[in-house]
Amino acid sequence: MKLAELLNERKSVKEEIKKIEERLYLSAKVQEGDPKPAEAPEELKTTVISLFEKLEDLIIKINSTNVETQIDGQSLMELIAERDKNIAIAALLHGLAENATPKPERFSRNEIRYVSTVNIKEIRKEADNYSRRAREIDNKIQAANWNIEV
Repeated sequence: MKLAELLNERKSVKEEIKKIEERLYLSAKVQEGDPKPAEAPEELKTTVISLFEKLEDLIIKINSTNVETQIDGQSLMELIAERDKNIAIAALLHGLAENATPKPERFSRNEIRYVSTVNIKEIRKEADNYSRRAREIDNKIQAANWNIEV
């Protein structure tokens, strides 16, 4: 099985857990005098617990593979961490540039005027560089996911 298939299975299991969790919560109580819920809460609870156990196994396999797999001298886990760091920094810088951009909020000359304290053009350029690097790393990760056997 390819790592990408394992990742897709993890996603499916997480979605299934969420759905069954919602059904479990809905069946956890009924109005006094009403019939029992359509689904037995104990059965749903057992099902969701077994799905959590399956999820645990998948996460262990994925994380072990990410630590063991080397791409260009770095483990896949290190590449994922670097990608996530770059995404977070890019989002921060894009937010900074957006918040530093003066908006036409004045309705008269007497109102307060805001000015930027940072170089917006440079901040956006820096954010774009982090975004580009994150995309490059993600391309490596995605390519590896479809080539790595687990």
